[in-house]
Amino acid sequence: MERLDPVLMAGLRPGGDDLDSVRRAYAWAVAAHAGQVRKDGSRLIDHVMGVARNVQSFAGPGADLLTAALLHDIVENTPVTLDEVSSRFGSTVAGLVDAVTVRAGESARDAARRARDCGDEALMLRLCDRLDGIRRSPGRPEAKRAAFLRTSREVHLALAREHFPDLADTMREALDHAEATLGDA
Repeated sequence: MERLDPVLMAGLRPGGDDLDSVRRAYAWAVAAHAGQVRKDGSRLIDHVMGVARNVQSFAGPGADLLTAALLHDIVENTPVTLDEVSSRFGSTVAGLVDAVTVRAGESARDAARRARDCGDEALMLRLCDRLDGIRRSPGRPEAKRAAFLRTSREVHLALAREHFPDLADTMREALDHAEATLGDA
């Protein structure tokens, strides 16, 4: 019996010969994020996969960006270092992970602008991360959720409109839905 591929089962379809690096990133992310839970109550690995699916939907099947999507929270939320990411996946992936790793004391606005300044792929990754967060926002406490959604609309949606119109349309719809349910908790 043929072994099922967890990357393909998760809906990721990297292009060409890129499946190996995506598989390795997936396995590392699953192990590194084991047992971690987000503020919205969801498993961190589910968020990571949501971001990777968003990246694939809006940027295509490129391995470096998909790999970075799978690893985007690994430096921020685990003991893994950026040097380890670089040694396993190269400087391009490490650079993307670094571009979206939130620094201590950095606001969401500043983090988004820093990603923008690092290039289109970094900004795409940051916005796909935020889109997944918007979709998962109903699990957040009401006051924090309202502030999160306001920043998402004012900062992230504005950047998406400027750089990625299709992503902006999806983000606007997700924001409209999330904001319509404020106060329903």
